[in-house]
Amino acid sequence: MKIVNYITVFASCLIVMNQAKRNPMYQAFQFKVYPLCRILGDDEVADNVVNYIWNILGGGGDDGNLPPNDCKGEFMTCETRNASVVYTHWGRTDCTPDTSDVIYTGYIAGGSHLHSGGGKNPLCLPESPEYNNGLIASGSLRSLVYGAEFETSTYSPLAGLHDKDAVCAVCLAQGRSTSLMIPAKRTCPQGWTKEYEGLLMGDYYTHKGGHEYICIDSNPEVRPGSSPNHNGFLLYPAVGVCGYSLACPPYVDNAELPCVVCTW
Repeated sequence: MKIVNYITVFASCLIVMNQAKRNPMYQAFQFKVYPLCRILGDDEVADNVVNYIWNILGGGGDDGNLPPNDCKGEFMTCETRNASVVYTHWGRTDCTPDTSDVIYTGYIAGGSHLHSGGGKNPLCLPESPEYNNGLIASGSLRSLVYGAEFETSTYSPLAGLHDKDAVCAVCLAQGRSTSLMIPAKRTCPQGWTKEYEGLLMGDYYTHKGGHEYICIDSNPEVRPGSSPNHNGFLLYPAVGVCGYSLACPPYVDNAELPCVVCTW
């Protein structure tokens, strides 16, 4: 069976490899060739065939072999090996342990739900701010930033979080180069890495402020000791509304929308 695999991989990769032979950069060669070979055969088959044909094309080193390949994988290439992407884990103070590292943790913040101006984008404020005293001055013409609270009294899965302050973490996903939040999905496209899934949340539809929708982790944390109703930047579960322009079905009227954050 392994002989058949060798033949299949050899025949399928030869043309691509022949085009790559003029490129003196091993990484460029490997970037073009290895993903195809890996899809067609297992790791051992792909390694052996790539090494063998690389030698035929005159690219072998002193030992006749390719340099060690530390960027293998059907969806990982040498081009993205040293890449990284930053994303925000809304509602948690940690990152996905197997895929990302914590840069810093903090609190969700933004403009007030009562104000028509100010910022509409959510912020992840760090737990330990560093103020520049030289830039602090008295005055009234300012953009106001408020902490975020969950407004979930009528949403039973998260009713215990009502009026509590929301937290966040900024995460680094190494070996990936882009991130994507997909509303109304719980899974990532093929080849993407799932960082977390959650609940789509935004401001209440009659509020003046309004802000961007964000994906709050389905198992959110809160700032310890926070419970008073201070309002500010508010987070309500988002639902689809049928009877207008939303495609129903497949969307369901007044059903809370999930979300997922993916990296590639």
